Amino acid sequence: MESAAASAFLRSVMGRLFLVLEKEYNKHKGLAHETQSIQQDLRMIAAAMDDRLRALGRRDRPAVARLYSEEMLDLAHDIEDCVDRFTHRLRCKQRAGGGGGKAAAFVRKVAHELKKVQSRSAFAEEIQRLKKRLREAHQRVTGVTPFPDSGGQPNGGSSATSRPPSSRAAARDPVGIEEPVEEILSLLDEVEGEPPQRRVISIVGFGGMGKTTLAREVFHSAQAKARFDCRAWVDAAGGSPECSDGMREIVRDVLRQVRPKEAMDVDGQQPEALLKEYLKDKRYLIVIDDIRMDEWNAVCSVFEDNRTCSRIILTTTIHSVANMCSHGNGYLYRMNTLSDEDSMKIAFPGFKSPELEQGSAALLGKCDGLPLALISVSDYLKSSSEPTGELCAKLCRNLGYHLKEKHGHDNFSDLRKVLLENYDSLSGYALTCFLYLGIFPSKRPIKRKVLIRRWLAEGYSRSDSLRSEHDVADENFNKLIDWNIIQPIITRNNSQVKTCRTYGIMHEFMLHKSLLQRFIATWSHDHPRFCGNVNNARHLSIHSGEPIESVFSAKDLSRVRSLTVFGDANGAISYVRKCKLVRVLDLEECNDLEDHHVKHICKLWHLKYLSLGSTISELPKCIEGLHCLETLDLRRTKIKFLPIEAIQLPHLTHLFGKVMLDKNDLQNENKMTNLKKFLSGNKSNLQTLAGFVTDGSKGGLLQLMCHMKKLKKVKIWCKQVANSTKYIHDLSQAIQEFIKVPMDRTSDRSLSLDSEGCCENFLCSLDLEPCSEGYKYDLRSLKLHGKLLLLPPFVTFLPGLTELCISLATLTHDLLSALINLRRLLYLKLITNQLEDFDIKHGAFPSLRRLCFVVQSLTSSLPTFQQGALPNLVSLQLLHQGLVGLSGIDIRYLKSLKEVTIDSNVTTQTRQDWERAAKNHPNRPRILFLKMAAEASDELGPYTMREKRKRCIAQPSSDGGLDSTLKKMRL
Repeated sequence: MESAAASAFLRSVMGRLFLVLEKEYNKHKGLAHETQSIQQDLRMIAAAMDDRLRALGRRDRPAVARLYSEEMLDLAHDIEDCVDRFTHRLRCKQRAGGGGGKAAAFVRKVAHELKKVQSRSAFAEEIQRLKKRLREAHQRVTGVTPFPDSGGQPNGGSSATSRPPSSRAAARDPVGIEEPVEEILSLLDEVEGEPPQRRVISIVGFGGMGKTTLAREVFHSAQAKARFDCRAWVDAAGGSPECSDGMREIVRDVLRQVRPKEAMDVDGQQPEALLKEYLKDKRYLIVIDDIRMDEWNAVCSVFEDNRTCSRIILTTTIHSVANMCSHGNGYLYRMNTLSDEDSMKIAFPGFKSPELEQGSAALLGKCDGLPLALISVSDYLKSSSEPTGELCAKLCRNLGYHLKEKHGHDNFSDLRKVLLENYDSLSGYALTCFLYLGIFPSKRPIKRKVLIRRWLAEGYSRSDSLRSEHDVADENFNKLIDWNIIQPIITRNNSQVKTCRTYGIMHEFMLHKSLLQRFIATWSHDHPRFCGNVNNARHLSIHSGEPIESVFSAKDLSRVRSLTVFGDANGAISYVRKCKLVRVLDLEECNDLEDHHVKHICKLWHLKYLSLGSTISELPKCIEGLHCLETLDLRRTKIKFLPIEAIQLPHLTHLFGKVMLDKNDLQNENKMTNLKKFLSGNKSNLQTLAGFVTDGSKGGLLQLMCHMKKLKKVKIWCKQVANSTKYIHDLSQAIQEFIKVPMDRTSDRSLSLDSEGCCENFLCSLDLEPCSEGYKYDLRSLKLHGKLLLLPPFVTFLPGLTELCISLATLTHDLLSALINLRRLLYLKLITNQLEDFDIKHGAFPSLRRLCFVVQSLTSSLPTFQQGALPNLVSLQLLHQGLVGLSGIDIRYLKSLKEVTIDSNVTTQTRQDWERAAKNHPNRPRILFLKMAAEASDELGPYTMREKRKRCIAQPSSDGGLDSTLKKMRL
């Protein structure tokens, strides 16, 4: 009775209190509008700056604009932090428990609401402070000396077509250029039997790699002078700045060189018509250095194909420009960095000693074989009486400083110009993604998918348009690849870059920029104390075993958005709970992470990306506290059993590992009921489940798959089961539900099945029911590994299959014959110990673009190709150590071929046979050699690649890579 009276009194009092709360809420209900307002202000000011920069041209970008962009980036991050803190406060639910009955629970509820009101008040004040900062920043930049007036006309073109200029550093006795010159010279003549035609040779590579030097050596060679009636060299980047018609200037320049008199008398006439008329019966060689896409589009029609075997050589830093210019019958030549030996010759001409070699190793590593960087280092060292290892070590430590600003005799001006032009060519999220690469150690392979998932978790790929965030992230990554800012290492069978890295000198530049902007703070052997202001850094990167616990204990880590550890963290993990807003924890290479640390990690509400390493063996049930988690990567851990709480995370999108559901959870009816309700209610966001082990257990992930409606990628390890009838039925049901799509849709799903532990032809026993009306079975990608003699019947139900990988002991003739029916297949990879004789006949695989054979047996034969087979094949990989000669393969039948890859362990005679065959092919496909590494990491795969020939027939897309990640299968 007394309890009831007390409750009534509290309700009366609290009723009046809620009136006060309502007034307070009305006062702050405009906060959402305020938030949108400040974000819109930021976008408008940034857009105005972009407009002014476009009018100036990228090459005239003033220092104040660069500083202003950095300040805007810092402000954007602070606004994002403010919104995140407020969102967390409002979305946090009142904690259950506490005892005291209904009255006490009511009091706790009111207290929780009061905290929300306080949060709103604090948020409103912080929004006003940020708006003030935004106004002050804008006033500062408009109050300084105005930008030079360009009349609104682009000088360097729009951002879509601007590009870094080529280096103007004089080539002093070029080193390591003999073989590339021979390669280009060999492209100046037609293949025997081919009709003479005009071809475009595009030389592409990062700024400072020697593209101009190579083109000049070819242009001035005796062979070029003897083969061509007329020659002309045009520097597209060196045109007059006041000349708005750069395209006509290129034509005039060519005309001056091939016909000086006509060039002087062009008043009132069209120089394009004069040049076209003069060249119509001449065999000409034209070199256009540092071409831009709009320039080529304007002038290419002047250089008609007059069937005289004329050649046009172009240089560019942008892959897409090279592809477009050489599309059709042209050639693309990719520049390569110099060897260690050649690097020493440029950096230390005339000097050689053991002390110098040891002391300069780190410095040369940062130069990474880039000729312009090596020339800059050489010039700097010449200011000393003689180069020593100690001097090189000092320069190595301070290299970022020299790249940032002029210092004494400016030996790094040309290199700095190239780096800054790349930096200034990026803006918005593309610039942020570029700086983000400084987190990773130099030359370390970076997985593309990991990088994109991290960018998404950080919010660095947001879009105001109808495009998805993933598409924006893909575009930013492709732009960095296209501009040669990052370098592909491994390319998948579907031509997508799998791993990449930054050039050493570019990494040094971006890291220095990131540290100065407080974007990154790093601790490594190169930087034995924390570089960057840890209190204000957005991202922490630790790749050193030094003790740093004391550094973390005294720092404010509230702004930290990511922590990445390579090696030992030495106590830093204990302070991760101070990173209240952290979104990314990449700990898969952390050596001293322990199970009890994960419990602290599970309190990080904002965390979106979590990867754990080999020291972790158990995932706690308190993982349910990771409300915002999107990616959970357990592939490197020892975790075998997954708590149900992980599957019930509302935002979990990607789950990686080799797990099963916890056995105790499977026996808990209440938990299983709640899990099925969660999945059936379409509350799960899981798209990647790669993967899980199935052994026929009731209620496991195999049975739950049917309720996961958003799944796009699944990997399943199948175990041997005594009574397999029910097991096969459940597996068949799960697969058919996963691959069933409406008739009017194209599938984007991929499936991987590993049945190595099962009986022979286990996968052939899978029985899929006829698809219901209005639906079809479809997959984009399928991987099969196990004991197979025949192609599983369900594969024939997949007419839209475009990617297929099969790994088994023996590839039988019957299985290979069945593959020919997959007429839409684009990528086929076959890994086997023994390959039965097989003939690929006319009309087979009409869509196939890439074909890869990995054969372990030295005595196994390879298929033969009939004329008319594989009409669209661009990449052929024959990774077979027992390959002898051409093995009966005539690559001239493969009209679209761009590259051939063979095992590097084949005989010298076999290498020469393939190189000769490539030279006699109209496309001049490049020959690549792959070498089996003794100990291969997961990132690099079991093969390392050495490119012998760098030329290939060019295409307008970026689909010119190859798969060098051929995993060594235990067959």
